[in-house]
Amino acid sequence: MGKIASICVMTICIFSLVNASILEKPQWKKGDYWQYAMKTLGGEKEEILSITILGRENITVGNITYRCIVVKSSGVKEEVYYYDEESLTIIKKILYNDEGNKEIIYESPQPSLIQYPIFVGKKWNITIDYENNSVTLFMECIGIEKISTRAGTFNCHTIRADYIFNETSSSPYVYQIIYVSSSVGNVVKTEMYGNNTLVSYTELISFHYSGYVEEQNYTIVLVIAIAFIFILTLVLYKIKK
Repeated sequence: MGKIASICVMTICIFSLVNASILEKPQWKKGDYWQYAMKTLGGEKEEILSITILGRENITVGNITYRCIVVKSSGVKEEVYYYDEESLTIIKKILYNDEGNKEIIYESPQPSLIQYPIFVGKKWNITIDYENNSVTLFMECIGIEKISTRAGTFNCHTIRADYIFNETSSSPYVYQIIYVSSSVGNVVKTEMYGNNTLVSYTELISFHYSGYVEEQNYTIVLVIAIAFIFILTLVLYKIKK
């Protein structure tokens, strides 16, 4: 039985390592929030950005009805985004300003910046249109790091985004490093670089994410179930011998 127990422990460790290496889609719920400090180097002070999950709402575009997560972004400006629950693509957004509210509905859902699941080596591209111009982001998960912020220290998947502008060949060399954590359920920190010089950053300063507990509980139950089946199989094999 000692050998069986050793094999079982080894199986659990291997499974845990595999599980930790893949960043799954977050399970956002109403009341979850993230607060960030944003700073442009050389600027006078930090700006505060708050992201809050308001709930769920059905949005129909054409003949398709999407179950959406409603997310409010406030700080420098106020916006509300409607993310498709399955793909996290953007179905609709509302912009709030002094001139009145502006609603934008996307007939073709807009891709989100982070495309789950994430694992080291994964690559994807995103093209963003803005004011008759566009920028293409070449994304790659380049590793896993421990990142410290004012909200705590977290194990993060590190994503590099290289920006390619369509304007002129003389556009500055711009890239961004994005750190995302499963325990936070969102971005932990970003760093923007221009010509290899840090020009701005965002840093998590407080948050509440209810989905991580559920993910951990699910993982524990799954590990126990696999371990039990593994032990039972070995015991039956020994009995037959």
